[in-house]
Amino acid sequence: MKSKFFGIGFALLTGSALAAPTAPTQPVTAIVGYAPGGAADIVMRQLAAIMQPKFPAGLIVSNKPGAGGSTAVAGLVQAKPDGLQFAFVPNSNVSLSPQLVHLPYKNPDDLEHVLDVVSFSPILVVSSSSKYKSVSDLVADAKKPDGNVSVGFPGVTTLSHFSVVSLARASGANLIEVPFAGWGQGGPQLMGGQISAAVAQPSEAVPQIQAGTLRALGSFSEQRQSGLPNIPTLKEQGYPVSFVARYLVVTTKGAPKDSVKYMHDAVKEAMDTKQFKDFVKERGMELTYRDGEASKQASWNDYRNFADLLKQIGPIK
Repeated sequence: MKSKFFGIGFALLTGSALAAPTAPTQPVTAIVGYAPGGAADIVMRQLAAIMQPKFPAGLIVSNKPGAGGSTAVAGLVQAKPDGLQFAFVPNSNVSLSPQLVHLPYKNPDDLEHVLDVVSFSPILVVSSSSKYKSVSDLVADAKKPDGNVSVGFPGVTTLSHFSVVSLARASGANLIEVPFAGWGQGGPQLMGGQISAAVAQPSEAVPQIQAGTLRALGSFSEQRQSGLPNIPTLKEQGYPVSFVARYLVVTTKGAPKDSVKYMHDAVKEAMDTKQFKDFVKERGMELTYRDGEASKQASWNDYRNFADLLKQIGPIK
């Protein structure tokens, strides 16, 4: 009898082991819809460095900038659902962009959500040599007939773009919009004086703020971000504008469940390492885990919230 139960237990254990997803036998591509040096690129490359041992055939980070990140997502939606392509994207690409421009995907249901990784709110920054010491300083200049205040951001239809438009509407300021492909392009423009200010992600700007080359005027957050306690919110300064950027992993709808689970587990394991936790904290972000289903629900909540805000502020061009 004992040997019989042992045999059953061994069979169950063996079955469970066999059911566990195995490592991909072909290279897997992690797509980033922005140029090197941007938030998505920085975070994904940090994850990939930790995850490499889980992908013996290769884990390739591929930058495909265009249309504020939407080009990469559109390509993923139309790709073969083979479980070999994933994308690391902000929630704006999933929940805002399809409400603003014509894309081959319409809403969060058109993507397979794998998991949420980090979250943060954008920050408004200027060069440390700028005359602007607060958001009010910048707004006051932008209200002048000859103000000529330009604000850069990483791509149209992004959350950063939405932040600039919302600040302009809330303040009545004339802010000249200057989209760029990513912080690798926008940072030099700001430091070189080609633009007055920029909306940046903490992971991009914090090192330069700490080095004293950038000054943060305000955070587009409801409350001061825990990783950036010295940066006042725009709300504190009289401008009720706040947004949260979620960065998540998605793949093509219909991708094999084993491939989705393998990527989920590999990313989650990387997220749980001290190396990644320290990186997130140092860059002023929050570790924000949601599994695929919870991530999809969050994307739908964002979709509805963006729809309501679009009704309030009008169309974005």
